Amino acid sequence: MQAYLAAVWAVVWKDLKIEGRTRQSISVMVMFSLVTIIMFNFALGTDLDAARGVATGLLWTTILLAAILGLNRSLALDRENQVFDALLIAPMPRTALYLGKVVSVTLFTLLLEAILVVLFTVFFNEPFYQLPVLLVLFLGTIGYIAVGVLITSMTIQARSREVLLPVLLLPASLPLVLPAAQAVAAYVTATGPDDPILASVRSAIFLVLAYDLLMVAVGLLTYHYVVES
Repeated sequence: MQAYLAAVWAVVWKDLKIEGRTRQSISVMVMFSLVTIIMFNFALGTDLDAARGVATGLLWTTILLAAILGLNRSLALDRENQVFDALLIAPMPRTALYLGKVVSVTLFTLLLEAILVVLFTVFFNEPFYQLPVLLVLFLGTIGYIAVGVLITSMTIQARSREVLLPVLLLPASLPLVLPAAQAVAAYVTATGPDDPILASVRSAIFLVLAYDLLMVAVGLLTYHYVVES
């Protein structure tokens, strides 16, 4: 078990060191998110009620699209520098490689989300900093990146991978995004702990957890076949 965790950490540390030197994934994700927020903020103008109405949807849309850029860039760097081939030759389980990529890209995405929470709180004047909202964002990110790493590994060698990844990933993530967005919206708009709108949150979070467990299990069971093909 210790050797397995060491292999996972080796993949994570490798991605962190590459990102620390190049800053390609984080910078692309942050710049895209900033442009998206500013564009929608100017489009909505001074209509604060309309802005609050779409804030949750815009938050998740920004996260999903920015994470696609991060996934594509993270695995593309490994392919371009033949790092991925070296990892496949290394004496480590394929599942450790999968978990390592999931953890590293999740960390990048969580860093982006920390920035987005601050920006959305300022621009839209909504309490996105609440602990339940942060928990839902965290759980949603795990499931989204888990399926994202699997699909990105399948499409990374295709010439049209930039098109294939969102086409395959976004529909596959709908069972996660819909309840996660519903839960975030409920927490943000609730007037108090006794607000009736919070009654549906528990089932939504259960769906998010179920999706996380299912996608991680599918990734662990199938990643060997994906990378070998």
